[in-house]
Order: sequence, then structure tokens, then C-alpha cells
Amino acid sequence: MNGEMMEYMVGRRGIPMDVLTRMKIEERLEFLPQTGKEEACICFPYLEDGVMKNMKFRDAAKHFKMVKGAELIPWNIDAIKGKEKCYITEGEIDALSLIAAGLEEVVSVPNGAGGANLQWLDRFVESHFDDKTEIILAMDTDKRGVELRDELVRRLGVDRCKVVAWGEGCKDANEYLLKYDLPRLRQQVEQAAEIPLEGVFCPMDEWDTLMDIYYNGMPEGADTGLENLDRLIKFERGFVLTVTGVPGSGKSEFVDEIAMRLLLRHDWKVGYFSPENTPLAYHYRKLIRRVVGKRFEHKGMPLPEAGQAIRYLAQSVFSIMPKEDFSVESVLRIAAQLVSRKGVKVLVVDPFNRFEHQIPDWETETQYISRIFDEFSNFAVKHKVLLILVAHPTKLRREPGSKRWPVPTLYDINGSAAFFNKTDYGMVIDRNDELGQVLVRVAKVRFDHLGGPGDAFFAFSTYNGRYTPTEERTLDHNPPEPKWEHTNFLTEKLKPEQQGLGFNEGE
Repeated sequence: MNGEMMEYMVGRRGIPMDVLTRMKIEERLEFLPQTGKEEACICFPYLEDGVMKNMKFRDAAKHFKMVKGAELIPWNIDAIKGKEKCYITEGEIDALSLIAAGLEEVVSVPNGAGGANLQWLDRFVESHFDDKTEIILAMDTDKRGVELRDELVRRLGVDRCKVVAWGEGCKDANEYLLKYDLPRLRQQVEQAAEIPLEGVFCPMDEWDTLMDIYYNGMPEGADTGLENLDRLIKFERGFVLTVTGVPGSGKSEFVDEIAMRLLLRHDWKVGYFSPENTPLAYHYRKLIRRVVGKRFEHKGMPLPEAGQAIRYLAQSVFSIMPKEDFSVESVLRIAAQLVSRKGVKVLVVDPFNRFEHQIPDWETETQYISRIFDEFSNFAVKHKVLLILVAHPTKLRREPGSKRWPVPTLYDINGSAAFFNKTDYGMVIDRNDELGQVLVRVAKVRFDHLGGPGDAFFAFSTYNGRYTPTEERTLDHNPPEPKWEHTNFLTEKLKPEQQGLGFNEGE
């Protein structure tokens, strides 16, 4: 090599002359269709078993051509035959950079990142790549380079591929060489990282969380402010709470109580898929009176307080009502958007049987429910939400001589034992009209630092829809009347500058 292209390769690309000579790199004039004339070109010979199979001609402006009709093969393919390890680059100059750094077992793809189907690779997988225990991918970091890298990983196997990261300001091996030097280039390539296995983790992946637990202890979880319930259960996001109870027991009401308290105390915005709570205005009315502590009516709740609650909840509570269908897929798709756009941290699904379930012929109902529950759990983990699932029990038999239904268990939920086995939290609601009390039975808490099984008793206010803790009432024990709470929670919740969220007559 001499003249213009020697200056380009040695002076501007940093490739030593002895490497160019050893790799049989030549310079010649060649007609290029891109310019319509002869250009001074670098010539990269494509050899297999020492026999010329193709030639690439490239000028300084990156125009190139190959021999028409010749087979596409990797450049420098002979260098990796029979070796345990190899390197793959996106271009010949990047491969020459690695060779100059002392990494000889390197090949380049023949057509950059343009050949998405990698047909050139097919013939060489068994003969040149199957025996490799380690394959280092030193690709460009632009979009097409990443796509090429991913396809090579898919073809050659994630378990033996590693990826070189070029860092800030460099997109390929030659740019890294020019910015630093040959020893630094070799060091960077040899530090190639393993590709994380999808779905596989180790303790180092949780370093920050583990150190937080080490120094500060296990997280306490979010409380509700209901003392008797908080002694039994605290809530964390990323988990599923399953709630059951016979029809009319107040499952939805108590779920609303939990959701509103988590919102008011911890700013956990709420998304509802609750088709039975329609019209939506009727549901919002119940939430407003629970927040304000008064009846939602002109004589019971001043208009400024009503307006303040409406505007507060408008920023914090969102209802999911898909237009197309009530499939699990549609609801979770919209819920994911609410997480992204509105910051929702609680998703209420009430009830499970209102989904349009389509059970495939190859699944039993039990298998289907188990799979769908996995989707709920994965959604909760991925989006870091508390997913509250309301599910009806199967039809129970009344005890002889009693007008009341027996208190169900999570195993009584219609369809599958997965409702108990796979949930993180389990809760049963039972209303006893004869005694005027509501039993909330915490049936399951997966992690003991967040609570454990036990019973809490409440009185329900028909005035504002709130639950007030009370002692257990029996035929032989009649505790004092609970102290009903009518405080406007927003008065304490909102900062002084937010108190003007309401509106007055005429607005």
C-alpha cells in the first residue's frame, strides 16, 4: 500500500502497516458504481482455506462493492477455525483494529449490519462456530449494530456470547482505538460482559435492596390507619391481594376503604376495573363521601368540600372501561398505560368473574385460572402496583337452622385453589347484620414481616360509608357503640395552598 489509502488506513485509522501487509490488504484503482468512476480503494481479500472467495473494494468515503456473483463469507474466517474463542466485528477495519491489539481470532461480517437474515452465516455455524466456548461480539452501538448483535446472539446462543461496550463517545472498535490506544482497546474488549439471561437473577442484582434491608431492616409496609387491621397486615406494592366473601358481604365497600386510605396516607393513586360499580358517578359518589366524611348531598356536604373532593379524586382515581371488550389483556393493557401516564400504584379488579373469559379447548378451568393469576402477579411485579382482586366464592350451603351463610375461605373461591395458593395476601369479608358488625379475616400474608392471619371487626357507617374499628360483638358480649369518624380527610391531607381546589355556587 502507498499513497492516499496508506495515509487513510495508517494515519487516519491507526492500523499499523505491518498488520495491513500481513492481512494481505492492498490498494488499487477500482470502478465504483456509487461515484461512476475509478477510485482509490482498499481491497479486503475474503479467503477460505487460503483460497480467494471474494474481494471487497472500499474508498475513503465508505463507498464499497464486492465481486458480482461471488459468495458472501465472513472476512478472516480461517483465523477462527479450530479455536475455542472468537471475536466478531461489524466491519473489516474494526477487525483489523482488534488484530493490531493482539486479538487474532477475529472475523468481520461481510456486509456490515445490513444483512439481517445472516444467510452468510449458515454454512459456517457447524464448521467454525459450534466448537466455540466463548464468542465476543464487538459490534457498533447504533440501532442497526444492536439489531445485528441481537440476531447473532439468537443464532449463536446467549450462553456463550459476550458483548463489548465502547462507552461514551465511541461507537465501534476503531473509534475506541483512535480515542485511546491499542492496549486500552484490548483491555476493553477483554472486559466484554456476559449477556444477562432473561428471567435469571443473582444476589448482586439486588445489591441496593439488600443493603437497605441490612442497614434499615425489612420494610414496614403501608398501613391504613385502621389500628385493628394494621396489627394484622401491611401492604407492599408488587403483590396481589385477593378478597372474597359471600354476595352482599361488603367486599367492594371494604376494598374501597383500603384503596382510599392508601391513597390518602401514602399517595397511592388507584385504577379501578369495576364494571359492577356503574354508573361511574354512583361509584364516585361513594368514594367522595368516604373521603369527606359526610353524605354526598346538597344539605349534607357543603359545595366547596364536594368540589374539593371531586377535583382531588380526579387527579388520583381512574376507572377502566375498555370499549372493545372486557378481556384480561385489554384491561391490563390500559392499566399499564395508567401506571405510565398517571402514576397509578393500586389496581382494583372487581370482580374476577366480570372478565370475558375465553378458556382454550386445551385448558381446564383450573389451569386457565392458574395461568391468568400468573399474569396478574407478573403485572403487579413488573409495574410495582398492589393488585387487589375481588373474587366470588362458589355457592355455599347454609348451616342447619341458621339464616346465615358460613364464612367462606379462599379455597372456596369459584374455579381454582390458585386464588389461595398463588396470592400474596388473602382477605375474607363477612357481614353479620344480626350483630351489626363486619368481620375482616386476614387469611394469608406471604411474608411475615408484613403481618399474619387474624380477625378484625368493624362497624359500617351508612352515613359516610366508612368502617370504624370495634370490639367483637357476640350474643353474650355487647361492646360500647364505636366512636364514628366524620372528619374531612382532605383537610388534613392537603396543604394550605391546595385548600382552594373546591368550587362554589355558580362555577
